Amino acid sequence: MRLLIAVVAGLLVATLGGCPKNVPGGGSVPGGGSVPGGGAVPGGLSGASGEIDPNTCGNYAAVDAGRKLKAFLQATKDLDTTLIETAKVVKQSCVMMGQELGMPPADLQGESKDVCDRVINTYKANLKVSLKAGAKLTIKLKPAVCTVDAQASAKAAAGCEGGASAGTGGSAAGGQCKAAAGVDASLHAQCTPPELSITAEAGVVLDASKLERTLKALRDGLPRLLSIHARLEPLKAAIQIWAQSATELAAMGPKFAQSFADQAMCITGQINALLSARTRIEANFSVSVSVSASASATASGG
Repeated sequence: MRLLIAVVAGLLVATLGGCPKNVPGGGSVPGGGSVPGGGAVPGGLSGASGEIDPNTCGNYAAVDAGRKLKAFLQATKDLDTTLIETAKVVKQSCVMMGQELGMPPADLQGESKDVCDRVINTYKANLKVSLKAGAKLTIKLKPAVCTVDAQASAKAAAGCEGGASAGTGGSAAGGQCKAAAGVDASLHAQCTPPELSITAEAGVVLDASKLERTLKALRDGLPRLLSIHARLEPLKAAIQIWAQSATELAAMGPKFAQSFADQAMCITGQINALLSARTRIEANFSVSVSVSASASATASGG
């Protein structure tokens, strides 16, 4: 019982720093910095809002460097959206488990830290009064498995790189193709769902009703987090390549944007939006990794 309390607490404590459908490996995303010349974009072009919009800035994708940039912007937008949704799923999982425990609605309102802290305390209290001291639960887990079509990713990258020149962006533009293809393939990985069962022998149970409510909450909530954990794995390498490409793009800065002449200010706005998205991606990425890893350990009985 003490072991389960510890691992459940570990799972939910990991959520306390904030709460993050498909995602990445471990650590922070490298490559900080900003691109000068940002701000409002005149002429009614998108970019001033700070949102990534690959379909703005006119016909910039008509040239090779623009085509690669558009693919990279789209991949970044998809990655950002996915990680935001992942964060929501994590928090929703905490809330759902709390609801199944019968916690008051007011206790499931507010910041993730506060909500998850209350859920932790409820789990601890329930398990302490539901099982005999030293009792063990039987946990059986069939992990989710995700598969990425590597050939499709390579083909997409090659198609994007086709016609590459040594002009604007150079090798960095080619890196954007590889990054975009890797992110897209990983986000569309095919996954099998996890299977989880948690049971306790009748002889160790003190409060069957309370224990069953607690275990049902775990059975219903943990698989969602286990699915996230499985989806993180394929994105590890893709995130690293994407982060490197973002760093290279930031380093090129105004020089790269100005090569698009009349679209330079709009391109600058899009690069600034991309770097802003990187901050969100980094935060949601880190939390998702932490929470999903804890969920996996919990379900494994570790």
